[in-house]
Amino acid sequence: MSDSGDGMEPADEAASADADAAAGDVSALARGGALNLAGAVVSSVGAFALYVVLARGLGRGAAGAFVESIAIFQILAITAALGADTGLVWAISRSLARHRAADVRRFIAVAVVPVAAAGAVVAGAIWVWAADLATLFGGEDHREAIASTLRVFTVVVPVAALYHVLLGGTRGFSTMVPTVFVDRFARPFVQPVAVGVILAAGGSATVLALGWSLPFVIGLVAATAYLTRLVRRSMRRGAATDNEPVRSVRVLAGRFWRFTLPRSVASIFRVGVQWIDVLLVGAIMSPADAALYGYGTRLLQFGLFVAVSVGQVAQPMFGGLLAAQQRDRARSVYQTATGWQVAITWPQYIVAAFFGALLLRTIFGGAYVEAAPVVAILALSTMVGAAAGPVDMLLLMAGKSTWSLWNTGATLATNVGLNIVLIPRYGIVGAAISWSISRLLANALPLLQVARHVGLHPFGRGVGLASTGSAAIFGALGLAAWLIDDKSGWVFLAYVVVAGAGYVVFLRRYREELDLSHAWQAFRRKRKRVRVPSTHT
Repeated sequence: MSDSGDGMEPADEAASADADAAAGDVSALARGGALNLAGAVVSSVGAFALYVVLARGLGRGAAGAFVESIAIFQILAITAALGADTGLVWAISRSLARHRAADVRRFIAVAVVPVAAAGAVVAGAIWVWAADLATLFGGEDHREAIASTLRVFTVVVPVAALYHVLLGGTRGFSTMVPTVFVDRFARPFVQPVAVGVILAAGGSATVLALGWSLPFVIGLVAATAYLTRLVRRSMRRGAATDNEPVRSVRVLAGRFWRFTLPRSVASIFRVGVQWIDVLLVGAIMSPADAALYGYGTRLLQFGLFVAVSVGQVAQPMFGGLLAAQQRDRARSVYQTATGWQVAITWPQYIVAAFFGALLLRTIFGGAYVEAAPVVAILALSTMVGAAAGPVDMLLLMAGKSTWSLWNTGATLATNVGLNIVLIPRYGIVGAAISWSISRLLANALPLLQVARHVGLHPFGRGVGLASTGSAAIFGALGLAAWLIDDKSGWVFLAYVVVAGAGYVVFLRRYREELDLSHAWQAFRRKRKRVRVPSTHT
């Protein structure tokens, strides 16, 4: 018997410590996940509102031209960010886990200066080639509107790049508060309001672009203030715990950019996969067809936001746990996050697949019903992707940013090649098929790499239960409702209510297996900050 006061054997004490650590990981994931889920809901509503305002306030061609301008902006802003948002998550989370808070401020400096320079270069390129890009993607009818919008973005792209990087820096402190409140709540609310007011007042394309861009300027100020506060707090705590000599900026810059530069190219490839199909549809077909395709993808927005949100919460946890060689705890976080991601997103994807036409007509108008096949194809492929969980985040936090680069490069090449072949033959359905195949590849490659070289996989019991339950309840009832009448709003409403109630019962029945009990307890505590649990047992 042990001499300890509670009479526990050493093996029992170790098992109890492991269980407590695992429960702490789930609680931390849940606290950040609950906040991020709320952010995903608001972001989805905001994205829908923006596209509804554009659909109702502009013709399909003009709406498509504006969506194409947004696609170009997103690609260029992520290009200018150089992958430094993920680089800061990696660098800051590892520095704090190893009690090197003094390195944090230097890491931020070595990230921000090159991003600001890259933003200036990209802005100059936009100004020079705005007319050529507008001609390529807008044709004669929409060339001037796209060119005017892109010239406004000349000023905003550097701001947006720094905005993304500094918000990434705040996530390195294992808090989702700035990202959720600034990027999930404020920006998606302000953008549709500003665009709606400008359209109601008859504003030009230039003014419309200014209204859409303004939240990035405000967001940069907020992100800077949040990050400054977090850095100061870490420095005060680090003064008592740091026990390593301060490293030079040159050494830290070398480490940071060796990790981040492959991620930079990978980020460009990844955002290219997200938007290149919209641009290729516009270039090969027309901006009106680009609007049709782009609006079809909006029905999947909530699920995609959830996937990003779960990954952002898990990312610093992966970084800290892997840095401390806590592989079993990292596996538990990965499998729990994947199970929750499937449980939340699969019902929405199934509903969209069955009733895409009804939803498109109701939300955007009859002109967009033709995109229903696109919705169905993309919904099925994103269901498969959700089952992989935040696999790329795990691969990155394991230090394999070069592997991620090759994966995303292969994905983008596949996407572009298939689009060039399939869009002329099958139109927007060909674009959907291309995107789906490339996304399946994007998940399969890191899954194999993480399983083989890191020794982790997402397929725990929670994933099996979540996928089986959502498919059985929403899938079976959805098929029945679709066969009865896929155009009736009453049938749709009855289906959603009955399936939703049944799914709630299912989740309650299997709450322990899905780790929902820990999630609920963490949510009730209403802690505002998500922290990576101690990596020392």
